[in-house]
Amino acid sequence: MAKGQGWQSAVKTIDPMLSIAMGHFNGFSQVNKFGENPDIGVGTTEDVWDGGGTYGFPTTATITHIRSAVDSATTQNSTIEVQGLDANWNLVVQTKDLDGTNSTTEVALGTPLIRVFRMKVLENAVMDQDIWVGDDDFLVADAKAIIQAGNNQTLMAIYTVPNGCTAYMTQYYMDNQTDGVRHPDSAEFKLWVADRDAGYEFQLKNMRAIPETGDGITHTFLPYMKITQKSDIKVSCAITGAVNEDGHPHAGFDLILVDNN
Repeated sequence: MAKGQGWQSAVKTIDPMLSIAMGHFNGFSQVNKFGENPDIGVGTTEDVWDGGGTYGFPTTATITHIRSAVDSATTQNSTIEVQGLDANWNLVVQTKDLDGTNSTTEVALGTPLIRVFRMKVLENAVMDQDIWVGDDDFLVADAKAIIQAGNNQTLMAIYTVPNGCTAYMTQYYMDNQTDGVRHPDSAEFKLWVADRDAGYEFQLKNMRAIPETGDGITHTFLPYMKITQKSDIKVSCAITGAVNEDGHPHAGFDLILVDNN
């Protein structure tokens, strides 16, 4: 037996999740998505992502440019990794440097995208300004992913299964951060999936609610929930309560991604 083969075989048997993360199963990988919405007004429903509001999913590959919200020495020439899907819904991971003179100047992505579900900073520096990606000459309202200053990564409870893959959701989770002012009566979370390959709109797959003094919730799928290629996944949150009792929800989900080829 080759050196190391014994413990690798044991990991596959004892902890297959660790084995997937270590790349021991060909064609298997993991996706961990998590996000927040900094402020959902009482009586309002929004998606859980750091851009706020209801997320708009493009119908064509119109996600083409990246820039920062405000120019700074830190953001200039910074390298950003952008993860998403191209016009054929194939997974694309690309890097792009922000403009070196004025980081608010739009820089074209190498591959236009129909979906974007994660960006992260590839620098030994904390970004002091928001970074946005969207279409050509876009406003913040049109941004499809946002790295908020200080986070160095997007926070999006949103994902789209790439072409040629099947996702299996193992769990999703949620909580609502309260404080002395914001303590709504309840935060109701809904898990949605839209099978775009079949031309469907979003379908409700699960829903849970957290009362004012309630703890966060993790819902485990047994067996795992199967989600087919080109399907959009998102978590939304509805806040109920008195005036000014807004919500600050967090949510996410874990997937095993399987290459069908």
